[in-house]
Amino acid sequence: MASLCDDIARFICDALKETQQIDLQRNLLAERFRCAPSQITYVLSTRFTPQNGYHVESRRGGGGYVRIVRMRERGEGNLLNMLL
Repeated sequence: MASLCDDIARFICDALKETQQIDLQRNLLAERFRCAPSQITYVLSTRFTPQNGYHVESRRGGGGYVRIVRMRERGEGNLLNMLL
């Protein structure tokens, strides 16, 4: 049986299959998975990292959002590898 974190990560990855960037609302995603918004934050901070090829930015507040951008690979690695 998959964990809640796996389910949330799979949902986000499936949404990113169609596009390079998605905007989500943390509270709506938490409602969908019946969990605390902090669980969404945990998944974003552990699974959607620059090392894994993602850039995450968020804006808190009433019109807040979480934007997840999938970085494209160039040559033999992603942008992070090119900087190191």
